[in-house]
Amino acid sequence: MGYRRRAYFDQWPGNGPCSQLPPWQRPGRVYGGRGQGANPQACARFPGRPRWWWATPAYTYQPPTPAPQDEIAALEDSKKELGEEKASIEQEINDIETYLKELKSKLESEKKQQSFPQLFF
Repeated sequence: MGYRRRAYFDQWPGNGPCSQLPPWQRPGRVYGGRGQGANPQACARFPGRPRWWWATPAYTYQPPTPAPQDEIAALEDSKKELGEEKASIEQEINDIETYLKELKSKLESEKKQQSFPQLFF
């Protein structure tokens, strides 16, 4: 068993682009890729922003607050719509109650017709 020398294309460890270069000459180091040259506080894709900037609540979009007169108009409209809905629900309840009264009166009339005395059974 003797010492086996690496081939020229496999001179330095690692796979991928620029694997023929030694690790200290690979372009990832120059452009702040992995390794000791990268800034751990900076975002890798957008170096001007801090790391995890998209998940920080300080960077979220705040929707504009409506003007007071717009909010008052919207609340009045919703009050009007809810009043109309309340009236329709009350009407539906009244219809159901009248239908129940009709059914009860029909049931009572059927009971009176069937309540004749059965003498022979």
